[in-house]
This record gives sequence, C-alpha cells and structure tokens, in this order.
Amino acid sequence: MGTDGTSAWRRLYRAMLLPAFAAVVLAAMWAAVYGQVRQERAAARHEALLQSHAQARTLAENTGFLLRQVDHATQLFKLKFEETDGALRLPEFARKNGMLASLLPPRLTLPVALYGPDGRLADSVQGSFAAEAGAAGWFRALAGSHGDMAQFSNPAIAPSHEWRIRIARRLDGAGGRFAGAIVILVDPALFVDDYDRVEAGPGGYVGLLSRDTGLSTSRVDDRVFNDGTLAFAAVRHGGAADSEEAVARQPVDGIERVYAFRDMPRYALTAVVGQAKTHALARFERRRTMYISAAAVASAVVLAFVAALRQQARRLRDSTLAAHEAQRQLRAAADASLDAVFLLKACRDACGGDFILVDVNERGAAILGHARAELLGRRIGVLVPSWRAEGFLDKYRRVLDTGQPLEEEFETRTGTPRWLQHQIVAIDDGVAVTTRDITARKQAELASRQQQARLRTLADMMPAMIAYVDDDQVYRFQNLVYEQEFTRMGVQAIGRHARDVIGEPRYAQLQPWVRRALAGEAVTFEEDEDPRPDGTQRSFEVHYIPQWDEEHRAVVGFHVVRTDVTARRREKQHLLRLSTIDALTGLTNRAGFMDRLDAAMAYSRAHDSLMAVMYLDIDRFKPVNDTYGHAVGDALLKAFAGRLTHALRDTDMVARLGGDEFTVILERLHRCEDAERSAAKLVAAVAAPFDLDGVRADISTSIGVAFYRGGDLDAAGLLARADLLLYEAKQAGRNTFRTGGTLAGLQPDVAA
Repeated sequence: MGTDGTSAWRRLYRAMLLPAFAAVVLAAMWAAVYGQVRQERAAARHEALLQSHAQARTLAENTGFLLRQVDHATQLFKLKFEETDGALRLPEFARKNGMLASLLPPRLTLPVALYGPDGRLADSVQGSFAAEAGAAGWFRALAGSHGDMAQFSNPAIAPSHEWRIRIARRLDGAGGRFAGAIVILVDPALFVDDYDRVEAGPGGYVGLLSRDTGLSTSRVDDRVFNDGTLAFAAVRHGGAADSEEAVARQPVDGIERVYAFRDMPRYALTAVVGQAKTHALARFERRRTMYISAAAVASAVVLAFVAALRQQARRLRDSTLAAHEAQRQLRAAADASLDAVFLLKACRDACGGDFILVDVNERGAAILGHARAELLGRRIGVLVPSWRAEGFLDKYRRVLDTGQPLEEEFETRTGTPRWLQHQIVAIDDGVAVTTRDITARKQAELASRQQQARLRTLADMMPAMIAYVDDDQVYRFQNLVYEQEFTRMGVQAIGRHARDVIGEPRYAQLQPWVRRALAGEAVTFEEDEDPRPDGTQRSFEVHYIPQWDEEHRAVVGFHVVRTDVTARRREKQHLLRLSTIDALTGLTNRAGFMDRLDAAMAYSRAHDSLMAVMYLDIDRFKPVNDTYGHAVGDALLKAFAGRLTHALRDTDMVARLGGDEFTVILERLHRCEDAERSAAKLVAAVAAPFDLDGVRADISTSIGVAFYRGGDLDAAGLLARADLLLYEAKQAGRNTFRTGGTLAGLQPDVAA
C-alpha cells in the first residue's frame, strides 16, 4: 500500500476514533442499564414471589393449626364419649366454656353432628346435616376401620360450588364395637377471610383449594367467592417443579399476579396467594423509568461532548495544516534564495548620511519595484523614502559605527502593513542587509497562539484536574484546577519530574499505572487522598490517556484527567444507608431487621446470652384505614412506631416489616421476665387512645415473644415462632401477648 493509502487510512482512523469511542461508551452504558433493569425486575418479581409464598405458608399454617385443633376436639369428644359409655351429647360438649371451647376460639361456631352406628343423625348443633349417612363412603370407611385417626374430606354442599372441610372420627362402644361418628364441618372462608393474618395487597388473591373436589374458596380484596373450575399448576424450571411458584390454569380475573402455593397433603388442600404485578413491581417500574431517563440524559451529554471535541479537533487540525503549509512555503522560499539582499555603501556627509545601493538580488529588486540594473548606484534614501522615515538608515549607520550586527523582526509603519525580518552586518565602508518578508509566518503564529489560548481556556474551564506528562515523566502542561492543587501542595510542577512533584511514596504507588499508560494503554483507577489535618479525605477517579506521535508508532507522553468523586461516593454510601430505613416511620425496614437479627443471634450463640424477638401488629388497623383513609392510617402507623420506641430501651431495635406488622429485638436479657415486662409495657402504651389530627383511634396490639439462646435455628425460623405466638395472642382475644420457649428448653410462663 502506498503512502497516500496509508495516510488515508490514518486519517480515517483519526476521524473514527472519537465516534467509535463514544459508541462503545454509549453501548456499554445502555447495556449496563438494560442488565440492571433486567436484574432488578427479576429481583422485584422474586421478592414478590417470596412474599406470596410467605403469605401462602402463613395461610397453610393458620389453616393447619385450626384443623389440628378441630381434630383434637373430635379426639376429645371420642375420649369423653367412650368414658361415659356413650352418654355424652353434643349440647354438653359444645356449651359455652365447655370442652369444645377449650380447644377452639369462642368466636368460631362450627357445625357439629353425631351419627349413630346405623348412620342416622343422632344429634347436631350450630348447623344442619343430612339425616342419613349410612350409605356415604366416609361413614362406611369409619365403620369398617378400627383405627383412631380422623378422616379429612372436602365435600360439596350446594350447586353454587360451596364446600366444607369435613373432619370425622370413629366412636367405639363396649368391646370396641362401632358406636357411630362425630363430624365437624369447617367453612374454608374462615381462613381466606382473615385480614390480620394474610394481606396480599391491592388486587391480591388469597385462596384455599380442595384437591379432592377441585373446588376453591377465594378472596380478592374484600370479595370472597367460591369456584368449581379454578386450578393452579406449579411452575416448572428445567423439568423440575418449583415448590413456591404457581400459575392459574384459568384466569381468576383480568389482573396479572405472581402466585405461590403451599400444599397440605394431610387435608388434601392447597393454599394459594398471589400479589398483583402492578402492586408488586411498582417500585421497579419507577426505578426503571429513573434509569432510562438518567441514561438518556447521560447519552445526550456524551454526544454533545463528543460533538464539541470533534469541532475543536477539526479547528486544531485546520490550524495545524495551515501552519505546516506556511512552514513548507518558507522552506521553499529559503531554498530558492527568496531573501532580499542589499549591499549598501556609506555616502557619508556628502549625501546627508545616506547609503548608495551597490548590489541587490532579484528579490530585493522586486521589493523596490525596479529592475536591478536601474537600482545600482542610486541612493537608497531617494529610492525608498519610507526607509528613512521608519529609521532604517539610522540602524545602518549604528551598525557601521559600532561594528555590532543587528537582527530583528518588525512590522512596517508605512504602506501596506507587513512583517519583515532583516539582518544588518557591517562590511567595508558599508553594510549588508538581508531582508525577508515574514508576514505569512507571523499570521500563522498569531493564529496558533490564539488556538492554544482557546484550548487553554477550555481546559481551565473543566472541573477536572488536567495535565500532560511526557515520556520522561516530566510535567509539561497543567490546567488551572491542577495548578491550584499544586499551589496548595506548595510545589511547582511544570518542567519538573513527577517524583519531585508528588513525592517518592505516592510516585511508587502510581508507577504501575504510569507504565501501562506509557505502553499505550488507556487506564482508569480510583485514588484516595491522604487525610487532611481536619480529618476530611477526598477520592478521585483518575484517567491516564496515552499520547502517540504523529505516525501513531510511539507514545510520547500521557494526559492525566483527575476528577474529584468524593461527593458521588458519599452519595452512594448515603443511598446504601437509606436502603435499610422504612420511609414512612423512619424505623429499620425488613432488610435491615433481618441483618440485625442475624447478628444478634450470632452474638447469642457465641456468648450464650438470652435474647428475644417480638412480633406484633395493630389490632383493628384495617377498619381505621378503611374508615378514615390512608393518610390517617399512615399517621397511626407513625404514632404507633413512636410509642413503641419510647416504651423500650435505647438498645432495643424496633423495625417495621410492612403494613401494620412490627418487630422488636431485645438483646442480652438477664431473665425471660424482662421481655415479658417489656411486652406488657407495650400493650399498655398502645392501649391509650390515639389523637390523629382530630381523629380518635382506639386500637390495641397483639404480641408474640420468642426467646433464643443458641441452637439449630435461623433468623427466619425464629421470626416464624414469634409469628405463631402472635397468632395465639390474637386467638386469645387480642390486646395481649404470648411467649414461647427457647431451643435450650427454657419455658417462660404465658403472660396475658
């Protein structure tokens, strides 16, 4: 390839370098934004799935707990029935404060029936039953079985898809003969219509499905309904069923949700909870809009900066080309003897101090405007009167008298303005004058100085510290910001080696980056400044950009761009701290609570110290929120949080998990009674009425207190223990607390 082809490729390379770099930066930035958006969307969906699964697990545990209590009730009836030789009847069993009330909450009025050995209905309370069950499969199964296990089934009771959970147990008479069956029916709506325990958010779905009949009882917001066709399937990834996520085979309504389920094999039931995607992904959608907007603004800034650099580079290239052209012309003029040469002889007093032109070259003759032959022997002061006026003759006489040569550049004051360079040398009885028209060079130098001044102004206006270091590691340029930095350090940088400017320790630290830059690699790194006497410390993002020679064959130095990123780093740290704070109450949020709980349990295990976790929520919060609006509800949450904080020790941590659910970590307890006193104090503090800008709110709180002193239990398990104890407190009528033991066997008394 010829020289012209190489130059063309080089020009193309230089022209495309900056746009290509900008394209790479923009592509990388948008790829990062796209990846971040995908990652955060997946994280948001995963978090929604975890929340749905936690709610489904809560629904399953709540359902299982109550069904176990009903199972215990049938077992208790069986024992008392057999002890009394069949004399026990349902009214006595189900009377107020009776045996049934000892196992089930008083608010539950469950239908109970007693069937004789012939399958006829012997007695029933709190509901209606079929008069004859002898032909039913469940009754025949109990009659033919001698086991003591209760039978769970889910029969449909009406064409409107209503169904009940049936718990039936065999009754034995004397000699183990079959004496009938005790039957209790449970409406599944009792479980799905529990706002205190399961709240899936706006548009959320809560459902209990029967695997025997395909029927379901569901709740969406405040609407509870039954369905005979709704079914869910587990989501499969790589051929294996995910134990948490589910998908509706037939849509519930027009709302997209993230579903999770929990199987209850013993009862042939499945608990399903789904959060509406618009609610679950709302925060992600806001962040995605923020990311895209920020990326768009950054792209516009990058493009504007690249355009400005390209325009400036084009101007610099044009000026350089003009300077090169002027230099070529001056070189050609010198080679062709384009200087004007005059040989002058002093005329002394006879000519009034004038000089006679003895000889002149063609360039000089052209300057004087005559043929060479016409000029020889004539007085120069007569030929060119302007030379006398501009003082040239005086300079000639001074050189002739002193013998010292004179060389100078000057701009003419008469005629067309020109820049001239001349040399005056004394010769025998005269002077030799060499004159060159340097007007073009002066104009090019002026343009170059103006261009350099503009570049210097642009560099000084940049907020970053900008410098240029040659391949000998000597500072050759610095902008105003860098000059101020060096002035603060008390050193002069220009013309000095980097080691002498920044000191040996810092010079040794930067050498790996300097070597890479001088090898032709653009490097970027972060640098922390040594702390100042006032304790402040700055952080910088540093770029070393290699400078190649004109042929792009060797690195002749590198540019330093040093940007102060202290504020950006502090803002990042501030955002990290904000990520653990609940925006409404100012308390620690779920993420911060789980981190603190892990640390507290680790300390408890390491030091064999007693700690406790309180799980509490606001009794009857939803009626206040629905009656007076979310603004009053938010005010109640903040006031509730304030009472919790003021009622506890400074070392106790209060957190809000979400909604009206709060937790408290009590560390380094001496006795279980300390936590019980704190729980009682909280119950009493919350019982006082709340005045919310003229709205009076009478609420209470229920608390579950779980203790821990080492053992094989993680944070989620300990929190689940406290949650179950909270449920027991609510079952006991709310406005109270319940405590439970530790893994080490500590069993504190149940407090009310």
